Amino acid sequence: MITHRVKRQDLIMALFVLFSSEYDRQSHESILDIVIPISEVKAYIEKRFRVSYSGSSWIYTQIHNYEDEIGYRLFDKERTDKDEYALRLHRSMLAFAQKRHLYINQKIKVSNALYDMILHRSDSRQYAETSAPTIKLLIDAGSTVYHLADIIANHSSESSIYYEVFTHNISIIERFLEPHVKTEQITVRTPAGEVDPVTNSILGDDISLYKGPTFDMIIQGTSFLFDGTVGVEQERESRVKQKILKETQGPKILILTGHEIRTEPPEKSQFPFGKLTDFDLLVVPFNARSKAKNLNAMLERYESVLKPEIMNWNYRIYHIQ
Repeated sequence: MITHRVKRQDLIMALFVLFSSEYDRQSHESILDIVIPISEVKAYIEKRFRVSYSGSSWIYTQIHNYEDEIGYRLFDKERTDKDEYALRLHRSMLAFAQKRHLYINQKIKVSNALYDMILHRSDSRQYAETSAPTIKLLIDAGSTVYHLADIIANHSSESSIYYEVFTHNISIIERFLEPHVKTEQITVRTPAGEVDPVTNSILGDDISLYKGPTFDMIIQGTSFLFDGTVGVEQERESRVKQKILKETQGPKILILTGHEIRTEPPEKSQFPFGKLTDFDLLVVPFNARSKAKNLNAMLERYESVLKPEIMNWNYRIYHIQ
């Protein structure tokens, strides 16, 4: 076994991948309910990175150092019934810097589906255009779509696609401004508004910027889906989402990781912005081992309006009739 140290960020990302994998494997409907003994965490890290650690203190130290760096708690350490320590995700994940780490496997699968849709759209367009294809995207606030921006940015140097991205998602704007991104391939337009630190977005009542173009894809996520209704925690964000859903032109795509499905009415502090049937397409992750019962039950319940478009081994795309 090779003895070396894993980079702190790689370690943290690997831990969130581990929790996402356990979410697929176990029957919990929330990833925050999962508890993993530190011995299993240590074995996973050693297997993934081919490292050998005599103890677990280095893992805890790296976690605390990363949390200090970003200014937010991500993990909690607790003692189990077997009198050993275990790791769980921090219960109060409210800030964007925390949320973007959750359900990372599922978010990457959904983002890969969106990118495949972009490639398909650009391939079909190349035959009708003499120049390189241009894809117009309207990307709403949320943490899942950050991973789509990451995929686009990573492929920008090798891609012939030109992107016009309309967004108020600050994480996406920041990602496209990072070094090594081919910025001449990506134009980003954003509306005026007030910066909201919770959603890491620019929120305002004027979305006139979004009303002119006809978009190739209008991508929206949600905090909850109950009885066919989608909604979020903030009233101001809900108003923006509702305007995008009702007043913009182009195929509306709802993305889910699975945890948003509720079996009980949401709390009063959550605000609806539309219906499942207001969207044209639904994109969800897929794993043959997944035990996400609520997601599967929702797909069965709306089977009459969900027509399978693409059944990939990592994701599912449905046309909403």
